[in-house]
Amino acid sequence: MTDPQDDYTPEDLTPSNMDDIRAERARMFTLGFWKSLLAGHEGMGDTFWAGNYLAALFFIPVYVLLLAIPPLYGLFPYLFAAFGVYLLFVARAVAKAQPKGKLRTASRWKQMFWRIFGVAWTLMDATVCLTMSPFTGGV
Repeated sequence: MTDPQDDYTPEDLTPSNMDDIRAERARMFTLGFWKSLLAGHEGMGDTFWAGNYLAALFFIPVYVLLLAIPPLYGLFPYLFAAFGVYLLFVARAVAKAQPKGKLRTASRWKQMFWRIFGVAWTLMDATVCLTMSPFTGGV
């Protein structure tokens, strides 16, 4: 678990800090990162973007592989449902996550707006996956 006020984001995003940036990004492909993300301990931006779209880098190729193997078409509804349930956990994590860095008072309103927007967007994605899952089997 990381502290939302952690030092993973360098103050100076210049080429001199590329090693720090690469180390942070490589961390996104570890099990510890995903546990921390789903617990809401990562920054709000990382939780929203990685939770919604980095995970798609796994699920989309699995969908394509299932399309290539006709006897496995019956697994589509279960995969869609699993992704929808996963997105419900991401929505919870986005609601719980705190932004990295220091906030000004004016930024708190922006933070609240983006938190609500992020949760609503993620819930919308989860709803689509869960409501469409019964219709995806037997393509």
